[in-house]
Amino acid sequence: MAQAIPVEEQEARETKTPASARKQRPQPFSPSHPFEGIKEVGTFFWAETDENGELFYRFCAGTVVRSPGKNLVATAAHCFDGNDQQRALAFVPQHSKRNPKPHGVYPIQKGQIYADPRYMSKGGDKSYTNLDFAILKTGARSDGRLVQDVVGAIELGINTGYDHPKLRVIGYPGFEPKQDPLDCVTPAKKFTTGNDGEVKGGTFTEVNCDGYVSGTSGGPFITADSESPKLIGVTGGWKTGGTSPDTSYSSYFGDEIKRIYDAAVAGRIPAPIVLAAASAWKHAKDIQSGYFTLNGAVEDDRMDMVVMWTDGELSLYRGADKNLNYFDREFTLQKTNKLWADHAKQVVAGDFTGDNGSDLIVRWSDGEVTLYPSVDEKGFHGEKRLVAANATWGKHAAALTAGRFGGNQWQDDLVVRWSDGELTVYQNTGEQLGKEIKVHGPNATWTHAVELGSGDYSHGDVWDLVVRWSDGEVTCYGDFTGSGLGTEHRWKAPNKLWAHAMIVTGGDHSDNPWPDDTIVRWSDGELSLYVDGNAAGVGRENQLVAP
Repeated sequence: MAQAIPVEEQEARETKTPASARKQRPQPFSPSHPFEGIKEVGTFFWAETDENGELFYRFCAGTVVRSPGKNLVATAAHCFDGNDQQRALAFVPQHSKRNPKPHGVYPIQKGQIYADPRYMSKGGDKSYTNLDFAILKTGARSDGRLVQDVVGAIELGINTGYDHPKLRVIGYPGFEPKQDPLDCVTPAKKFTTGNDGEVKGGTFTEVNCDGYVSGTSGGPFITADSESPKLIGVTGGWKTGGTSPDTSYSSYFGDEIKRIYDAAVAGRIPAPIVLAAASAWKHAKDIQSGYFTLNGAVEDDRMDMVVMWTDGELSLYRGADKNLNYFDREFTLQKTNKLWADHAKQVVAGDFTGDNGSDLIVRWSDGEVTLYPSVDEKGFHGEKRLVAANATWGKHAAALTAGRFGGNQWQDDLVVRWSDGELTVYQNTGEQLGKEIKVHGPNATWTHAVELGSGDYSHGDVWDLVVRWSDGEVTCYGDFTGSGLGTEHRWKAPNKLWAHAMIVTGGDHSDNPWPDDTIVRWSDGELSLYVDGNAAGVGRENQLVAP
């Protein structure tokens, strides 16, 4: 134990702030004192024993919260990592030096650590400091009794605000196998901070209690100004609980902790809520898939999603895996603005610069066509004019998409359906429009091609063109090259449902390496992702946003 090193996330809390620095602080600090604890609050152990059969390797604190299964404990997410899901862990309520396990030992069921997957992903403790909380599901002790039946529980307080005149803060300092907890009663207040390098700022609940060093993480913030105490926070959050032993923080207990709690009760993985509700998605003007973010959430990179909204805002959603609901983080590329709201008519994603990242092409109301190369989560990096303002592109370019349609290995072939039904491919488009290929001339049928999309559903070197028609029919033209439409596959016969598919775009969002997935935004704001499509159909539906 003398050689044990505190976990990296808590090292900053080891060093006491000098008394001289404390005197300069305007806020008062409340005294803390060791005591033998309360029955609802305890500490965690890795369930390993020493030569005497006693538990050792103690860490963090937890609080029994009331639940239907009578078996849930709330704590800080940074106390755990992905490996802990399969380790033998235990919770010991009211642990103290004199009486290390007065109410017994409760094993943590393997795989029963519930936290937001965004926080538990690599770098999540820096990117999602507002989500530093977790709910653990315990098993029964040796005689079969559940933890809540033995020690009781504290009600989870949701959206109770930041300011509390009287808050009780309990924590287990240090990492000794047998340890008395600290107790402190102090006011709580709202604390807001900006970003600090890679660490994202935000708004947290702040308390000022002396001596809360490493190990106190996960300890409860309990309201002490009423007869019905509530758990409204745990030590964790900004810089994983605080940067000095005298000031501690908690991520706010709002809708997000309720979502984690509900997932723990139901025994399911809590999917992060990154995408807005359907009421917002009704205002998605265009959606495109591409490789925009520099650092993906998963090893095998997935395409990201760029959304142009009716108010001119441009959002980027980072691609992830199914456990993260396919998108795990939102970036604002451009704030709400009148220019884009009124005049940006269509946006198209592709690799027009040949750098293996994605670029955007925008068609404006006056017919100007602009290339924005190498767009990433930091925004735009230059602007190139492909087409000067003109009436043809302004009034008659009805639908656009881009894909790899036989020109080279890049997704740089721009397809345009004109208002008279003509279909054109601009092959190898880069800093200027590529070679113009007329697929077919004006005709009445193709005036009903409402939406164009692209992807590699046939899993070849040449991509396929997807068309959603005005009557709801959906067609995939396999190996589309522009010299012809390719092999026609009817995905959907004419139907009323798909007539409501307002936006259709293809990309790579699932496990396999092909861009054979399709995002659909429906007229009621529902957002669907169809994965692993092929010549026979659009694939399996995953609802990203409920209608």
